[in-house]
Amino acid sequence: MKQNILDVLSPLLNFLRSYEVLDEAAGCKFLLKGQDFIHFHDHSDGLWADAKLSKGRIRLSVATPSGQRELMEMVSATLDSLESDGYKREGRKNKRKKTQRI
Repeated sequence: MKQNILDVLSPLLNFLRSYEVLDEAAGCKFLLKGQDFIHFHDHSDGLWADAKLSKGRIRLSVATPSGQRELMEMVSATLDSLESDGYKREGRKNKRKKTQRI
């Protein structure tokens, strides 16, 4: 993706990178359990995210901060629901990790 698009997506990308359960693949694509979770498209009609959330696949405009916030809320809800369903989440990357005692 072009640098100006990456700049627009920067807050959203940083948010997604904060989840250890998501793996970043080339081209602004994030994987969950090895499967496509979210990726982005730059079209003539705007900047879009395609995501596989708890309510199914969605396409949402992320060209504005409000669109990005909406997507962040949906992603948080999906990942939090996975955690409550027993899927172990390692935690957010910005949290301090516990050290193992011997």
